[in-house]
Amino acid sequence: MEKLYINKEDCCGCSACLNICPKHAIYMKQDEKGYLYPEIRKDSCVNCRLCEKVCPLKEKEKNKKFEKIAYGVKNKDEHERAKSSSGGVFVEVAKYVLDNNGVVYGVEMNNDFQVKHGRATTLEDARKFQGSKYVQSDKHSIFCMVQKDLKEGKEVLFTGTPCEVAGLKKYLRKEYDNLYTLDLICHGVPSSELLNAFLKGKEKLYSSQITELKFREKAYGWRNQELYIKFENGRIYHAPIWVDNFYRLFTNNYILRDSCYSCKFSSMERQGDITIGDFWNIKNANETFEDKLGVSSVIINSEKGKKIFETVKNEFDIIECSLNDINQKNLNSPSPKPVHYEEFQRLIAEKGFEYCLKKYGSMKMLEKIRRALSPVKQRLKNMIRH
Repeated sequence: MEKLYINKEDCCGCSACLNICPKHAIYMKQDEKGYLYPEIRKDSCVNCRLCEKVCPLKEKEKNKKFEKIAYGVKNKDEHERAKSSSGGVFVEVAKYVLDNNGVVYGVEMNNDFQVKHGRATTLEDARKFQGSKYVQSDKHSIFCMVQKDLKEGKEVLFTGTPCEVAGLKKYLRKEYDNLYTLDLICHGVPSSELLNAFLKGKEKLYSSQITELKFREKAYGWRNQELYIKFENGRIYHAPIWVDNFYRLFTNNYILRDSCYSCKFSSMERQGDITIGDFWNIKNANETFEDKLGVSSVIINSEKGKKIFETVKNEFDIIECSLNDINQKNLNSPSPKPVHYEEFQRLIAEKGFEYCLKKYGSMKMLEKIRRALSPVKQRLKNMIRH
């Protein structure tokens, strides 16, 4: 085979092709934006075409008919919720699997701030998977490891984006009763290269190396989360996610993988047994349920998902709600390319990421005024209501 994809939007980087190749003829190569794409060693390839058969973008896996159930969820243990991005769902599902001598797979960030999928057999190791990491993970041979655990009869929980869960299922090529999958409501993924460029800029500005990074620090509350960076010299950078330049490039869709803009999995047709995300619309369903530490939206997509959620639901405060209550943009359609996307890409190549970070990531004056007036507007609304 010459190539596994024609256009970059035809590859989501799930690594199923790398894992399935019986001749190890496929490796992942980083492109100019920092994303990994499969390359074929032509002298090793035997044209078995297994790599094509396991690609989740070639043919989307069809879910079995199941009437979905939606919940708003808060972990009763506030300590767990404080360490989680929203309601603290993942950790309780992980505990259940680990208590049954199972294995948990999720995304961790190492000391060099590289993001990868990892394997955990203890709660201490699984805690590395808690919290958001807004970078695409390096999966390498993780699907092979999952399959080995499944064949040995271990219960396995795999957590990832919908395309990663779909890639794993296509790679496995059969149903495993001992596999539980948990997918995330995904906005899209930046690359590790762009994150590294951002972090190097901060280290230069603060004249010190970074020792700690949190994408969603909840010290000021779930709706006021901040990017938090601690430096070796003791200084701390923290900014709300609507102020920080890197976050703004992410949320305004400038730094997503090409396939994210045409994502086949941005719909209610989910890949995981359970789907989790932030329940931003919680006040539409229940005005009193939200608190400072956050609420998760949970969608049960299968009998397996229902079974595992039933075993852990006593750990949560729960409200049942409708799918319409928890609906959000990326449950309906992919994140769209911004109007100035091509210009942004051209300027990155010409002037560098730091220049684009300031030009496209800075808050404009009108938005600053709007955000400053927002609390006043909310207080007036509350006064009128009461």
